[in-house]
Amino acid sequence: MSSVEYSHNGPRNVIICLICAIALVFGATGFGQEVCRQSARAIPIVADVDVAVIGGSTGAVAAAVSAANEGARVFLAAPQPYLGDDMTATLRLWLEPDEKPTTDLARAVYSDPLRPAPEANRARYGFRYQLDVPSDPKHRDTSPPSMLTDGKFMHAPTESVQYNSDATITADLETPQVVDRVNLIFFWRPSGEPGVGFKVAGIEVSISDNGKEWVPIGKADVTPPQAASGDPPLSVRVDVGQKKARFVKVFVRKAPDVERMLLGELEILGPAQEPVEREQAKYLPPRPLHVKQLLDKVLLDANVQYLYSCYPTDVVRDASGRVCGVVIANRAGRQVVLAKAIIDATDRATVARLAGAKFSKYPSGTHVFTRVVIGGEPVTGEGLEHRVIDPPFVGQFPNRARTSSGIFKIIEYKLRLPMPDDSWRSWAIADQKARSLTYHPEQQFTSDFLFEVPPDSVVAQEEAKGPWNDIASLPLGAFAPANVQGVWILGGCAAVSREQAEKLLRPVHLMELGERLGREIARIASSTPKPESPVVAVNPIQGNPIAGDVGEFLYGLRPVKKYPTIPQPETTIPVLGKYDVVVIGGGTGGAAAGIGAARQGAKTLVVEYLTTLGGVGTAGAISSYYWGNRTGFTATVDEGRASWVIEQKAEWWRSEILKAGGEIWMNCLGCGAYKDNGRVKGAIVVTPFGRGVVLADVVIDSTGNADIAAAAGAETMYVDDTEPAMQGTGLPPRELGASSRNTDFTITDETDLMDVWHVFIYSKLKYSSAFDQGRLVDTRERRRIVGEFTMTLLDQVLGRTYPDTICVAYSNFDTHGFTIDPYLELEHPDRKGLRVNIPYRCLIPKGLEGLLVTGLGVSAHRDAIPLIRMQADIQNQGYAAGVAAAWLAQQDLPVRQLDVRKLQQHLVEMGNLPESVLKEEDSFPLPDSVVAEAVARLKNNYDGAAVVLAHSEIALPKLREAYAKAQTDEERVIYAHVLAVLGDNTGLETLMAEVRKFPEWDKGWNYQGMGQFGRALSRLDELIIALGRTRDPRAVPVILEKVRLLTPESEFSHFRAVALALEMIGDRSAARRLAELLTMPGMSGYVHRTVQDAIRFDQSSPGGTNAVQTRRDSIRELSLARALYRCGDYGGIGEQILRAYTEDLRGHLARHAQAVLNKGR
Repeated sequence: MSSVEYSHNGPRNVIICLICAIALVFGATGFGQEVCRQSARAIPIVADVDVAVIGGSTGAVAAAVSAANEGARVFLAAPQPYLGDDMTATLRLWLEPDEKPTTDLARAVYSDPLRPAPEANRARYGFRYQLDVPSDPKHRDTSPPSMLTDGKFMHAPTESVQYNSDATITADLETPQVVDRVNLIFFWRPSGEPGVGFKVAGIEVSISDNGKEWVPIGKADVTPPQAASGDPPLSVRVDVGQKKARFVKVFVRKAPDVERMLLGELEILGPAQEPVEREQAKYLPPRPLHVKQLLDKVLLDANVQYLYSCYPTDVVRDASGRVCGVVIANRAGRQVVLAKAIIDATDRATVARLAGAKFSKYPSGTHVFTRVVIGGEPVTGEGLEHRVIDPPFVGQFPNRARTSSGIFKIIEYKLRLPMPDDSWRSWAIADQKARSLTYHPEQQFTSDFLFEVPPDSVVAQEEAKGPWNDIASLPLGAFAPANVQGVWILGGCAAVSREQAEKLLRPVHLMELGERLGREIARIASSTPKPESPVVAVNPIQGNPIAGDVGEFLYGLRPVKKYPTIPQPETTIPVLGKYDVVVIGGGTGGAAAGIGAARQGAKTLVVEYLTTLGGVGTAGAISSYYWGNRTGFTATVDEGRASWVIEQKAEWWRSEILKAGGEIWMNCLGCGAYKDNGRVKGAIVVTPFGRGVVLADVVIDSTGNADIAAAAGAETMYVDDTEPAMQGTGLPPRELGASSRNTDFTITDETDLMDVWHVFIYSKLKYSSAFDQGRLVDTRERRRIVGEFTMTLLDQVLGRTYPDTICVAYSNFDTHGFTIDPYLELEHPDRKGLRVNIPYRCLIPKGLEGLLVTGLGVSAHRDAIPLIRMQADIQNQGYAAGVAAAWLAQQDLPVRQLDVRKLQQHLVEMGNLPESVLKEEDSFPLPDSVVAEAVARLKNNYDGAAVVLAHSEIALPKLREAYAKAQTDEERVIYAHVLAVLGDNTGLETLMAEVRKFPEWDKGWNYQGMGQFGRALSRLDELIIALGRTRDPRAVPVILEKVRLLTPESEFSHFRAVALALEMIGDRSAARRLAELLTMPGMSGYVHRTVQDAIRFDQSSPGGTNAVQTRRDSIRELSLARALYRCGDYGGIGEQILRAYTEDLRGHLARHAQAVLNKGR
């Protein structure tokens, strides 16, 4: 047994035992037959089609396209945030030896043009070396030099050598060796400010027998990566061609646009030790991203409507009782898809089961499941078999994942696991056990869920018995449930022999079956009448439902759009489980909350809609800390590493929850709340098998978007009619062997399902050559609750203390876009690190009991989020919330009656908090003397502005007095400016005169997301906005003088400044000039109505995964249109643009435009 296997075997066995114990405790029947009440309601209709395909497999896509080709209107709902889940979720990517693609789609799926062939293993020679230039003291080499041969080259700050010019490395192998390749590993950071970037331009290689006479071999230039973040190690090589030499000279060229280069390792390699088979098969296993992107394309080309991340929860019946639709659930709530025919392509025939189809019994006992792992070595264990699929994948090496090679094996495991029944709980327990049994620290990608050939088949109109022949020989009646009209099963639950089911579930056959079913069912649908009087089918109310009602979102797919509805009568939904604490969302804060609660002995469930715990640091691929207070609990997470391997940290989260006695449900979505008279009693959870209630004494909303709180009726803060300011969003590519990848190229509204859908589609084109796409949209700002206390930026800047601090955050002001707090028009924290106290009250939604909110959903102004959103801080905050929830549950206390001092004491002992918090009280309001002093200090370049703005009522009379007594013009401008920011026009004349001193626009700020620090306004911008804040019409002519100087090439901040100023005054005299500005060439026409629009605009925007142009152009247009509209409009131009933006797929822009129209002029 290897040392790696040994070090992970113990924890694995502990986790497996715990999972088995959970299974024994809950038993085969779960928690009984309790139910909860759901009152009558109207469900929005989001599609009315001929054929609905529920499922996202390759077969489902084939069926949808085939039906569309027959002229049918088709809608597809996929359960994952991608398509092709029978390949891309299970990772069953290969063809078996007896399989051959027979359809155009299958041939395209298995023909990945970028599938690289595997590399051979090579001998790595040791050597001594010297350089012709000294290393820089910042990253100094040892004496004698050794760091370029020590095998460490993952972490630029500690495992690199810096040179500030070109450098020549002379290596002495001590004895002649056959050299076949020279490989230099270096670090890469794009150039920015002087002294920040580091790059290598290329290398030149020579060899020698004696170290004096040199033979040039060749040179190689570095190909810059498409986008790089996290200072990744890259490599450049020269193939020598099996030449014998003792000495090797490598001339390293520094890139001309940087001042330094950081070298990590020099490898001198021998010939390939094994011949590489270049033609193992015509069809190699494709990359998951190839499959996903191809399936997106074929659906878009066929004009098929489709969505990601949707599960079926109910069926719809017409007046005759025929099934004529499906209710789907997702993060936007529930919606109806009406259809004349339904193809049920779910793994367990969930739609057919919801419709009442009869199935053979699911046997209790040991079942055989399949799970695939890419990367690492095979793991052995009881009930575990494996085979290695050839050829393997080839990825980066050396790499940030610290793998032992760049060859990534495809390992298929067969596991024998106990299944007491077919409930979701049994599947969830089996899934966690499988993950524990097959974990290897070098794994890179793993199956998102278990695969099983279903042992229970439907009772159908026909039955296909016997051995497998082919798809054409299977009768269509075997896919039609005997007692349900309008539904066909595309999957292994069809009425075929289990041997046939195993074969038809192979993707190559499932695509052929899907094509056949889609074609035939489209023809049936063409002669089926439109359903009349459709109603969501319900269960009859029996027994005594638990008191309360379901709170959920019922706005449709987009909050800005109105949808028709159909009724759902009053009914009941089942109780799926009872817990002390349920955590909805297993991300950065949620996983920590689950650990905190479980370690305190609370019966805890963590529900996660993805299949990776840890959120942005794992599923989001931002696998290193930036800032953050890395103390206490965070210091223990994954051994406190500042950067980490994604799969290893995800496993840490998972194993720690299980070791603490918690339970994990992956692939499940929290999509509502069960509440009774203002008390949240549980969460509505949708699983792949249906929907129900998980009851809990305390619910922790760790969705990061306040999804559960908002569904329960909590007041929230989000984009409104003021400004569409939003921190940038990204969606990363994933590579074998890679780790951190930070992106910022759009703004995404996760309450808008169409926004999320279109981001997943068009972002694939940014990195089409990647191995896969990330699962998590990396949004840095989301919907937030209005809590018992709402934190502001002024609280943070002034270091406000509280009696109920439960977390201390630490960050600089990393805004990823522009800000809106007026304080930042006077002063700015820039890159300064600030420690911020977070009170417990920020986690408690106003008006609700039994609920805590963590992460990006806490109660804070949007400009307060940058200082409290670092991963390290959200982990500590989540842990505190978990401990609090456990104690509340154990003592049966309301959330507002927590003994906060006791919690603080625990957190002090953990190291999360300093001991000083135990004696702190609210430091606000500050004494009048402090405010007076701050007013006096303002003349020193606005020093004290934060104190003044935080105590404006006290400060205003003092400011007027200071303005009147100002000794210099500079002082007078400062006091006039601060007065204006507070809405006082006392210094209006002074400000207008100051603005007139600018003959031209000064240097403005052009919209920037990634790397945005400091002010987002110029000095003139700030003064113009101050004029607007006075609301005084006398300022309009002065502002218009500057508007006339604007051109389409002017910086973004100037347009924003004049728009804000003019709309705050609202004078009609500004309308014509704003209209003229909007009608200049290049100033309008940036609405993204379709995904094709998004692709077109994005591909013309430079910057790759950090592009900004599309945001800059659209927000400029929208801001000017809003100002025009509020100044009375001119020729209807403002309203026309606003209405156009209500159709923009970027939900924040659509939401903002609609809010402006709703508020009116």
